[in-house]
Amino acid sequence: MTQTTWPKGDKVFFTSDTHFGHQNILQYAQRPFKSVKEMDDTLIANWNQTVPPDGTVYHLGDFAFGDAERVAEIVKQLNGKIVLIRGNHDRNVEKDESLFSEIHDQHALLVEGQRILLNHYPMLCYAGTYSSSKPTWQLFGHLHLKAGGSGADFCRAEHCFPYQYDVGVDLNNYVPISWKQLRERILFQIKNNTNVAHWLKND
Repeated sequence: MTQTTWPKGDKVFFTSDTHFGHQNILQYAQRPFKSVKEMDDTLIANWNQTVPPDGTVYHLGDFAFGDAERVAEIVKQLNGKIVLIRGNHDRNVEKDESLFSEIHDQHALLVEGQRILLNHYPMLCYAGTYSSSKPTWQLFGHLHLKAGGSGADFCRAEHCFPYQYDVGVDLNNYVPISWKQLRERILFQIKNNTNVAHWLKND
């Protein structure tokens, strides 16, 4: 597995499951938008208000629906470099890999000394989970977790480690989450011996 090192994480952001152009996601994920256009416009605006032009966004899959031309049109409107971790709906995205800075099935980061695994899916177990000094964190998407929501995979969240987190837009107010915000949330989970399911009740 490849790994990228970031001595400082101030320009690093994470997101997942934007599903640009996907009509059915409005109902499936209970998104508060009246149309796909409203969803896409809001996601693009939120992204650009959060990510600086010199930022890097790790997108953990299910980027967009539609033809490659539409995907390219969206990418060109977004700030920063985008590193894509493939999701189960990224077939059209791969038709023009030049749109993204990098594309991986999974990837590892070392951000300010913290090792992080990036996957589209939450993992039941993985290397580094039982380190007593500094366990490896794992970021994922796919579940479309959100406070007050429901979905076929919601129960998966109950089994996550405290050092796993869903970076999908549904759990994070439809905005990419910064390294600082992510660190605060995972450290809260570790300190309070809880996991990502906590945010479904308290976000």
